Amino acid sequence: MMLRQWAFVVACASFIVATPASAQISAITDVTVINPRNATVSDHQTVIVSRRRIVKIQSRADHLPKGSALIDGSGKYLIPGLWDAHVHLSKAGAISLPLFVANGITGVRDMGSDLEQVKQWRLEIDRGARVGPEIKTSGQMLESQANIARMKREKTIEPVDKLRIGLSNPDDGRAAVDKLASEGVDHIKMRTTPDLPTFRAVSDEAKKKGLPFAAHPVAPAEQLMDGRLQSVEHLLEFPLVDRTPEAQKALYTRMAHSGLFMSDTSANLNAFTALSYDEVVRRINDRAGVLDSRNKYVCGYLLADWQEQTQDLRGPEGRAAYDKLKAQLPTIYRNDREMSQDGVQFLAGTDTAVMLMYPGFSLHDELWSLVHSIGFTPMEVLRIATSNVASFYKQESRYGAITRGQEANLVLLDRNPLEDIRNTTAIRGVMLKGQWFDRHALDLLLDQAAKSARTDCPSLSRSTN
Repeated sequence: MMLRQWAFVVACASFIVATPASAQISAITDVTVINPRNATVSDHQTVIVSRRRIVKIQSRADHLPKGSALIDGSGKYLIPGLWDAHVHLSKAGAISLPLFVANGITGVRDMGSDLEQVKQWRLEIDRGARVGPEIKTSGQMLESQANIARMKREKTIEPVDKLRIGLSNPDDGRAAVDKLASEGVDHIKMRTTPDLPTFRAVSDEAKKKGLPFAAHPVAPAEQLMDGRLQSVEHLLEFPLVDRTPEAQKALYTRMAHSGLFMSDTSANLNAFTALSYDEVVRRINDRAGVLDSRNKYVCGYLLADWQEQTQDLRGPEGRAAYDKLKAQLPTIYRNDREMSQDGVQFLAGTDTAVMLMYPGFSLHDELWSLVHSIGFTPMEVLRIATSNVASFYKQESRYGAITRGQEANLVLLDRNPLEDIRNTTAIRGVMLKGQWFDRHALDLLLDQAAKSARTDCPSLSRSTN
């Protein structure tokens, strides 16, 4: 029996409510299974899914459970659902949620948003009232109070108090962690800190609450590890520190042993440094998607925020920072290669909501960069974007691989991603917790998102600053 792909599709305000019809049991037949967790490739496999989980993987397409809904995988490649490990959902907006799914991203690590808003979206996703990925969230990011005061003086478009919690001292840090933990966050995110004691206080409190702690490089790398940080975002350090080769290797070996993940967002760095100011402005004003088709999904608050971000490039300070980063990129990527060779584990993120980082789409740029800028193999990159996130949360038994008992978050590809990592964009279908979205269903999600961007894209209201 063939699977009916959709029970209904209802356009609703700025998002789409979609429920794929799914049988009790589905079988993806005669497919090549790529399992990045153990770096294996198995041809002519049939993956059987029941009640949101993988229940069996067999080498024969017969002897299937009675009434199985069949999905033809012949000549195709099956990978675990991808994760974008650095996004900002409140800034990207509700319109972003189906865009992640349409791009094969079944999970995101939200790194600074309005917690109540994200919790509501997550509830709607869990209930089947909204299409979107699994969300792990930090809620509001932690920020130096001085930096928050600066943002308010400058009257930034961002509703600062909804997205950030200001810290002036260690007591503020402990109180913020306690508050976020009580509200159900999955990890703690620090962007800036007033001082090193506050960083340490946040780290200690997060550990007491059993929450992973992620931060920008707010202190020297050695201090980050002393503070038991679990992931450092974007860069290990900037500006770069000049060390001897021996000291560099010792640092990276210590990173690997400490379990500190390097959360890479090199797609963001590449996009930021590849274009001139005038080119960036032309891209952002390209509402019809002539220069970049992804622009037709950008609207509302996100568009206004991008336009504000471009102003940072205009002055001499912004240009100096741009030129310095561009000059140091080859060294940054060389250091990343050395980190990986010394055993440091990576995550793949985009910083979605930052200028020219498109929800869903830009993760594929990140995967390309991990291969071509840093030097990972495609299999290593697939592990980084799937299994490593499960390792970060210590949830390897739930997701990140194609094995019995895992949640059925899967991406079916027309072409082999091990031959060319860009083939992760050749998506034939996505299975999200057992629900199957074929190519037509994914295109409907994209079409509805584009329509919402043109006609009904909400703003993110500013808090009282």
